[in-house]
This record gives sequence, C-alpha cells and structure tokens, in this order.
Amino acid sequence: MKRAGTFALAAVSAAMLGGCVIVDAEVRDHGWSHGDDGYGYLYGAEISDRGQEITILVHSNGCTERGDFDVDVDNRGDDRFHIGFQRVEKDNCKALVPEGRRLTWTYEELGLPRHATVLITNPVGR
Repeated sequence: MKRAGTFALAAVSAAMLGGCVIVDAEVRDHGWSHGDDGYGYLYGAEISDRGQEITILVHSNGCTERGDFDVDVDNRGDDRFHIGFQRVEKDNCKALVPEGRRLTWTYEELGLPRHATVLITNPVGR
C-alpha cells in the first residue's frame, strides 16, 4: 500500500511540474506597441559597417516578413539619416517565436549612401 501512495504522489507531482510555464513579460497588442512617433518597439537592431545593411529583430507569430513594414528614411543632411520601421500588416499566425524574427535591408535598398550615418528611431524593448 505504501508503494501505491508513493507512486501516486510522484505522478501528481510530475503532472503539476511538467505543465507549468511562467512568463514574466509585459503584454502588448500583437507585440507591436506604437510610441508617440507611430513607430513600434523593436527587440533589437544592428547597423553593419561591413555589408552596409540594417537588420531589425521584431516580434513574430511565425509569418512576419519585410513586406509587413514600411520603412521611413529621413535625410537629415550631411549623409545623416533617421530610419523608422512601422508595421503595416499584422502577423496573424499562431507559432511561438519568442526570439523574434530578423529582417534585413541593404543601404542600397533604402537609398542610403555607402558611408551614411544612420540612427534607428524605433524604441527597443520587450
């Protein structure tokens, strides 16, 4: 009888612990909360010197693509540019992609000169 009680306790404990996931995160509508300027949060951004590319890391439900974003390029003079990324299409897929999706644009695609100074205007956070 003691053996059955130990087995039952182990089974209940495994069931309780096995299905428990705790996430401590701020929830935003579709992972893309707009700031005062209309640009949503990015998980991160990288401006590459070597390949003249800009890569952003964004929230994704599995179907996010570059075409889901408008890119605003503001020429500030003297080869200085402010770049803002604005999501225009929602990602309505249901995949769990906690690391987000990396999207890359070349300087040429954005109309930037090779040695431009670039500032990303989106806020960064999760």
